[in-house]
Amino acid sequence: MDIKKRIRFGFSLIELLVVIVIALILLGISLPYLNSFMLSRELEEVSWQMVQDLRLVKESAILYQQDLRIYFCTDPASSRTFYMFETFQKDPLNAVHYTPYDIPDGIHFVKRELKYNFKFTAHKPFKPYGWINGKEYYYLEFYCGKDNHFRGQPNSFDTIEIQNALGTKTYYVIVDVAGRIKMSGGKN
Repeated sequence: MDIKKRIRFGFSLIELLVVIVIALILLGISLPYLNSFMLSRELEEVSWQMVQDLRLVKESAILYQQDLRIYFCTDPASSRTFYMFETFQKDPLNAVHYTPYDIPDGIHFVKRELKYNFKFTAHKPFKPYGWINGKEYYYLEFYCGKDNHFRGQPNSFDTIEIQNALGTKTYYVIVDVAGRIKMSGGKN
């Protein structure tokens, strides 16, 4: 057999090792960016859920002609992982709201846990409601349009900061004076 005509198939061991090393270097470089990207997507998901819930309460207040509330538990810090909201009053004929004492039914009164162990900030947004079972609550109320209020107008406005467990990334849920609800990315 002629040595010059021998056909070589495959890769040598050195060529294979060089390709593996290059792939590992690229993977090592990209992992921090991938982690940051995944964290941003999770924060965006949690913030978007809160925006949707706030919009649901606002639209339900207008649709059902009832002032409706969202309760935020702000103290202790370990409880800043959930909020409760109503989509219909407990007793609409007497304008009686659900309260954090009430057990959520998942339809007219809902408790929403923030995913991924995220928390909202403790700057105590909106109006104070009081202490119930050792937890402090604040609330946001959307008006239905009666009395001197516009339809969908909130009783106050503020920015809710949602942070990851380490506090390294933040997203903002903004409720303005006109009742517009939006979300914004934050610091890295």
